[in-house]
Amino acid sequence: MKINSLNKLYLLIAIVLSILLLSRLGYDIWKEKEIPLTYYFLNTEKQKEMLTKIEKFEWLAETSADETCPVEVVYGSFILSDNTTAWIPSEQYLNDSWGASSSGTMVVGDDKKKVPERMQITWFSYAENKFFSGDFELPQKKMYDIFKKDYGTTMGMDGVEYKNEYNTLTVAFAPEGLVTLWIGGIGNKEIGTYQGHETFDIEWGDFSKNLDRKEVIKNYQKDMPLFVQEEIANNKINNTYFKNRLKRYHFKIGTNRADFKIYNYDIFFMNNEVISNTNTGIEFLNDTVVGKAVPISMVIFVQDQFSRQLEVRIWVDLLDGKTTSENDHIKDPLEKRNFNNQLMERFKTFFDKNENVELYIKFNKEIIKSSIKKPVYSGKVYLKSPTSEVEIPNSKVEVYDAE
Repeated sequence: MKINSLNKLYLLIAIVLSILLLSRLGYDIWKEKEIPLTYYFLNTEKQKEMLTKIEKFEWLAETSADETCPVEVVYGSFILSDNTTAWIPSEQYLNDSWGASSSGTMVVGDDKKKVPERMQITWFSYAENKFFSGDFELPQKKMYDIFKKDYGTTMGMDGVEYKNEYNTLTVAFAPEGLVTLWIGGIGNKEIGTYQGHETFDIEWGDFSKNLDRKEVIKNYQKDMPLFVQEEIANNKINNTYFKNRLKRYHFKIGTNRADFKIYNYDIFFMNNEVISNTNTGIEFLNDTVVGKAVPISMVIFVQDQFSRQLEVRIWVDLLDGKTTSENDHIKDPLEKRNFNNQLMERFKTFFDKNENVELYIKFNKEIIKSSIKKPVYSGKVYLKSPTSEVEIPNSKVEVYDAE
């Protein structure tokens, strides 16, 4: 009887310790995620709404501007749902590439941060000699869903398995106060484009140590591309080129071979988006609801009628007289702008007159596979609709054995 009583005591102690341990563990998890206790009393829909505002992810803020319109951020921050902020890099001369790569990135604050709901930012445009500012509401749910989604893993060259994820928010500036935000990582997706306004609230002496504003602007502008200097002299700086790059159309992407099955792809768009099967899914190719920007180049992986896997490299358009390699490395900003304008105009002209459009690769009847040392062009790129078809004259298609 005494033994049974003792066993009961031990059992009671064990139960109490287990409860305490689980309670402590649950508290630690709750504390780490910083989820309010009220969360557990909400219905599923309200819980999702709360998580959008409080769940944290690892991401960094980056900034960029084009060499044709350099800027410097005076100050900026992402505003989170609890009114705390995530700092946007500032006090750097940004003149690299609009949105495609960051000219300024710094690690400040916690590695894990909530998804922002607003962006407040003020910057100076050296080409326009103007300060701009804006307070923009952001699509928080859209960003949360992109951060949250499971994109699987990839095995690196070092044999280590890496998680596919998005981990940057890039703010890019164009003339006349135009601001675009991208989310980047395993791809690049445009979150939104916003219109700032000129501001006169910034004193030049608070911005620059050199109080001679005219001298500062003159020294910066003389290093800008010659065609930009001409635009400045003629007061013709504008954001039309950048707005055109952001323009979207509704079209499918495919090939003229019904017996070819596309199983993977990577597409590089004019608006700096990089879309792939990994980050968006194969259904993107046939989607006509969500618009697509003008594609610059693509890599698609197909399985042919003999179940062979092929890698197809596609240059949608090339500058006249340029090889594929030369087009991949266009350095002159005016030449690059001419190239982009040429391709954008081809799309605009066709879409102005056509609906139900498909961008498709028309393979040659006989496909000759390329080697790295000897590329062979085995097709062209076309735009077609039920009533019209046009070849993009400078397109190139190379076919390789998929590795």
